[in-house]
Amino acid sequence: MMKMIKGRLAMYSPEASLKMRQRMVRTLRFGIIWLGALGGFTMYVTWKIASGEGHDGHVAFASIAAAVLLFSLWVEHSRLTDLFITPPNLHPYFDAKVPGCSLTLGVELLKQSRALDSLALEAGVKRIGEFVSDDDFFDNSGPVWHLADDGVATFDMLLRRFDSHPSVEAAKNDLKAILDTLLFAQAKSIRFCLLLRDVHVTNQMEWDQRKGFC
Repeated sequence: MMKMIKGRLAMYSPEASLKMRQRMVRTLRFGIIWLGALGGFTMYVTWKIASGEGHDGHVAFASIAAAVLLFSLWVEHSRLTDLFITPPNLHPYFDAKVPGCSLTLGVELLKQSRALDSLALEAGVKRIGEFVSDDDFFDNSGPVWHLADDGVATFDMLLRRFDSHPSVEAAKNDLKAILDTLLFAQAKSIRFCLLLRDVHVTNQMEWDQRKGFC
């Protein structure tokens, strides 16, 4: 598992790798603190009951705590699966609605981002990693927006100049699809950034609370 994670992070751009490490630390820290506290409380109440010192209130507390603990274990398992098993992705995020954006984009873009960064530097355009931003929904700091012109310059240059390069070949579908959305954004003066997303489900409530659109 750790070998797989290290292998993934080594392929990501420095910015994306940092965001992924931060997500992992937060998830593990929350799991240890919350599950540890809840498990300790459940064990304490259960011990009180088993030792004969408990009363009806302890039985109720133990039942509720056990139910919450089981639910929390399921949630944490799902979160860890998203982080460590299901491949994360980099997808475009806009400060106004842009058609054609999809949360399924960007798995290969993220995998190839370090290699694509090197090609972008060679071509004299901004790196993929420079567009990676904090997440206004998960990080609370708000996205750092970029001009769509800069994104178009990078994605177009990678596709035209390095069309047959292995990293471009691997991420070509992502590069083309994101370039199409960036061209629309460019025409409408809509700004964008790239979000590292490791949660593969979404709902309307999430997007109602966000500052941008995808």
